[in-house]
Amino acid sequence: MNSGVFLVARFALLQNLYSENLGLMYLSACLQDAGHEARIFIDVKGTDAFADVERYRPHVLGFSCTTGLHHWALDFSRAYKAKHPQSVTLLGGPHPTVYPWIVRDPAVDYVCVGEGEGAVLDLARAIEEGGAPSGIPNLWSQVDGEVVSNPVRPLIHDLDALPFPDRTYYDRYPITAKETSKNFISGRGCAFKCNFCANHTLQELYRGKGKYVRFRSHENVIEEIRQVRKRYPVRFVGFSDDILIIDKKWLLPFLELYRREIGLPFISTVRAELVDEEIVRALKAAGCISCVFGIESGVERIRNEVLAKNVKDEEIYEAARLFRMFKIRFGTYNMVGLPGETVEDAFETIKINARIRADFPWCSVLQPYPGTQIRKRIEADLGHELPVDEIGNSYFTTSVLRNSQMRQLENLQKFFFLAVKFPFFQPLIRQLIKLPPNPIYRAIFQAGYAWQLMKRSRINFFRLIRYGLASKRIFRKNTPGKNVPLPDKPSTAS
Repeated sequence: MNSGVFLVARFALLQNLYSENLGLMYLSACLQDAGHEARIFIDVKGTDAFADVERYRPHVLGFSCTTGLHHWALDFSRAYKAKHPQSVTLLGGPHPTVYPWIVRDPAVDYVCVGEGEGAVLDLARAIEEGGAPSGIPNLWSQVDGEVVSNPVRPLIHDLDALPFPDRTYYDRYPITAKETSKNFISGRGCAFKCNFCANHTLQELYRGKGKYVRFRSHENVIEEIRQVRKRYPVRFVGFSDDILIIDKKWLLPFLELYRREIGLPFISTVRAELVDEEIVRALKAAGCISCVFGIESGVERIRNEVLAKNVKDEEIYEAARLFRMFKIRFGTYNMVGLPGETVEDAFETIKINARIRADFPWCSVLQPYPGTQIRKRIEADLGHELPVDEIGNSYFTTSVLRNSQMRQLENLQKFFFLAVKFPFFQPLIRQLIKLPPNPIYRAIFQAGYAWQLMKRSRINFFRLIRYGLASKRIFRKNTPGKNVPLPDKPSTAS
C-alpha cells in the first residue's frame, strides 16, 4: 500500500501512425472515466514523442502494435527504460494478442491479450494501491524468469457501457487536429475465418467467454457521432468495423436512423456474398459513397481453398453490379505471393478487378502473420516453424518468403493499380516485372496508393503529402530477419 499517500496512475498511450487509434482511444476514455490519467502520443517523424512522454512522467507506457510495428514498440521501450528504469511497459494490440511470448523481451513488463479495457483498469488500481500487479486477467508478465499467463476475462457484452473514445489528444497534432473525417465502430468481432486473418486464434481464445460478434445499440453509435460533430468539423465518416453489413437485422434500422439523424457521407467494409439489393439501396440512401470488399485472389480455387475466403466469382460480379447500379464507388482488397500462386494466377486477380471496374483496387504482398492458418500451412510446406520477427512493418513491399516467381509477384504488386485501371499496359507490365526491383517501381505504387487514398477517403493533397512523409516506414522494404525459401509447389494441407 501507499502508506496514506494518494497516487493517481498515469498512462502514456503510444501509437506509430498519424491516424486515430480507436483501441487507444477507448483505453484512454476508460482510464479517465475511472479517475486515472491517460494521454495519447504519436511517435512519427516530425514529433518528439520521447521528450513529450518524459515531460508527462507516466507510470505506464502502453503501446498498440500490429506485427511489424512491434519492432518500433520494443525500440521505444528499450530507449525509455534505459533512462527511466522504474517505468512500466505494456504492449497490447493484435501482435501481443497472438504472440504474448513477446513478454520475454526485457523491454516488456506486461502484455495485454485480447480486449484491454478491464485489464488496464485493474493495472491502474494496482499501481495506485502500491502493490505488485498479479493475477490480472488478460495480462501476461515475467516473474523471476518465468512467464506468468493469466486467462482472459469474458468479452465485454454491453458495448454501450463503455465511454465514448477519447479523441482530445489528437488535437495536439496539426495533421489530426484538422482532419475532417472521423472513424467510428458499431460493434466488435468478425464471424468469418479467412486463413490470412488471426480470427481463428481470437475466436478460440474467447471460446466460452461470451458472444464473439457484438453490436452497440443504434442510438449509442448515433449519439457518439452527434457529440463528435459538435466538437469537430466532421464532413466525412468512416466505419472501421470488420464488416459493417454482417447483421442485416441490425444494419437496416441503423442506416435509416443514420440517414435521419446524421446524413454525412460515409465509407464502410462489406463482404461480397452478403451484398444484396436491399442492403445497397439502404447504404446509398443513408449516404454511403464508397465500400470495400475482399477479392484477395482472382483464382476462385486459391481464394477459397488456400485462403478460406468462401466467396464465389459470381458473388463478386453481383456485388460490383449492384454498387455500379446505385452509383456507390467500391474498392477491393487483393494479395499476391500466395502459396502455390503463379504470375499467371496473379494476372487473373488483375483481370477480375478490371472486369468489375473496381474504383480502388488495393493490393498487398502476403505476410504470414502469427496466429493465422496461412502461416501454419506455410510452415507445413517448409517443414519447420517460421521465426516470429522475420516480418517487417509493411505488407506493401516485399515478402519474407522466396520462390522462383516471388520477385516478379512483388514487382507486379507495384503495378497492380496501373494494370487494373489501364489494361492495355498489361503486356508491357509482364516484361517490366522481370527486371530487378527498383525505386521507380516503388514510386509508381506510391503514386497509385496516394491517388486512391485521396479519392476514397477525401484526404486533402497537401495533408496527404505531410502524412506520407511522416509515415514513410509503411513503404519501406521488410528488413527484420532473413527471407525464408518457400517450395514452388505447396502441399495440399489446409
